[in-house]
Amino acid sequence: MIISDAKFTEYIPNECNKAVVGLSGGADSLCLTLLINEYAKQNNCKLVACIVDHKLRQESSTEILPIIDILKNNNIDYEVLVWKHDKINTKIELQARQARYDLLYNFCKNIGYDYLCIAHHALDQWETFFMRLSRGSGIKGLSSIRYISELKDIKLLRPLLHFTPHDIRDTLNYRFNINKYVKDSMNYDNKFERVKWRQSYDLLASDKYNLSIKNVNTSIERIQKANDCIEFILKENINAIYKNNYLNLKLFKQQHIEMQMRILRYIVNTFFPEKQIISYELLERMVIAITDKNFNATNFCHLVFKRDRTKNVKVYIENRKTI
Repeated sequence: MIISDAKFTEYIPNECNKAVVGLSGGADSLCLTLLINEYAKQNNCKLVACIVDHKLRQESSTEILPIIDILKNNNIDYEVLVWKHDKINTKIELQARQARYDLLYNFCKNIGYDYLCIAHHALDQWETFFMRLSRGSGIKGLSSIRYISELKDIKLLRPLLHFTPHDIRDTLNYRFNINKYVKDSMNYDNKFERVKWRQSYDLLASDKYNLSIKNVNTSIERIQKANDCIEFILKENINAIYKNNYLNLKLFKQQHIEMQMRILRYIVNTFFPEKQIISYELLERMVIAITDKNFNATNFCHLVFKRDRTKNVKVYIENRKTI
């Protein structure tokens, strides 16, 4: 399927009038850049494409030159952001991802743009679900990738999340007449977890298992609805359970364990807004500790939870002394 302007525009909020798009040079981000450039021209939207050079491969600086030519030919403003680092030997994928988002976020803030567009697509969603399923994630984790979310205080937008890699390549080829783009060798290296899942797609999507993008992503959308419902209930009740750095222990114990874990995550995020990922297992252990009849105090995510004379729990940042 070739992605039309009308179909693409369905996934762009009306208030989006200044956007940065992350551009790796691969098919996905290049297609996103060209599509959102068409949207920008038709809707008076300012656009800047940001190329992040991770400096992880020798050819990374030269292979983006043809991509820059495409940007120039389409009158798209662009910026090249370079990740400066020492040699990376461990957790390459994780560190590169964090560095990429940090660079893009700081660029958005520096120029005062509120939307950052990223080229996650439907297969990325599929892969994320199975990666999290394999780790025993709960309903929040299995909600996987959101079409629109927040990165600190800016909006993170994924307009291609409902389109497949085939849709993207067809659009590049038949709409924009482009069939050459950056092919990152790391995307084919099966030492990375995401690549292993990607290589298993044909088998899992076959008639034998029927775990196709369409079927799995339909389930993800339903899980997201259930997660949104729980989050709504949490927001409606949180002020009665946690207020002014105090956790009402009696009311906390009355909650379902799923709600208890979300309350703890909420508390951590009130102190540390940037701390988004807390393992399900760690939250479960913390709930067991706090609801134990002999609970007095414990540390959790750099916070102290301490029972006081009122039998409630005071929460404060731990004093970490350096030696």
